[in-house]
Amino acid sequence: MRRATNLVFLIATVSIAWSDDITTSGGKAFKNAEVIQFTGEGLTIKHDGGTNQLVWQELPATVRLRYQAEARKRKEQEIEKLKQDLARAEAEAAKLGSGTAENTSPPVAKAGKTSAPDEAAKPIAGLALLKAGDVVDAADLVLQFKADSAAANQRYRKKTFRVRGVVERFEPKMFVRKYDVLLASTEKFVRLVVGFDYPDNLKAVYTIQHGQKLVGKPTDHSEVTLLKVGDPVVFEGKCQGLSDSEIVFSGCRLVR
Repeated sequence: MRRATNLVFLIATVSIAWSDDITTSGGKAFKNAEVIQFTGEGLTIKHDGGTNQLVWQELPATVRLRYQAEARKRKEQEIEKLKQDLARAEAEAAKLGSGTAENTSPPVAKAGKTSAPDEAAKPIAGLALLKAGDVVDAADLVLQFKADSAAANQRYRKKTFRVRGVVERFEPKMFVRKYDVLLASTEKFVRLVVGFDYPDNLKAVYTIQHGQKLVGKPTDHSEVTLLKVGDPVVFEGKCQGLSDSEIVFSGCRLVR
């Protein structure tokens, strides 16, 4: 795994510069409100009375549409920046590895593409046979499921392969001490969720720095960083297909 450099913004959170008075559909008013964070469920605002989280359904239609349009615009800009950073990082890695006698890492495709050049632009029916070890870009995978979920399920469901992307955020799993890893894409309503199998020696796993870093504790007196928001990563696992707007991978291991 190689970290992309100079990442200033998080994919899961987008800041807005202007302040405004916001009144919810229920009549609750917030003076001089500034949106400090967007999520899939709504937004977090800072106002004269403190800080509040609002879900999209609480906002009048005109206000909701205005902020959702801004959220999509900012997220697309950040996704594009991360893809460029990932491409530069992979190019640097290729240069460093070109002079070695043996390179044990799997072949690396260009950022934003699947393991074969130009496959992302083709219909699913025209893609080469998927094999174990193939690398598929997370953004391309989401677009394929969105365009033709039946064909995408037939191609990818119950298949084990590698998915490459950028860590968007971490979400705790109910009733177990584990976290799912969400990979970024430009699609707001389709998520790519990776079920990450942690090393067996970890006694605890949790997030720090306001959810930006996932860490584990192999002993009572140590702490190791597993992943950070903005990290370019490759996971290998079994795709469970699309269900309830989520493309889920299970039993994943971190390749890099």
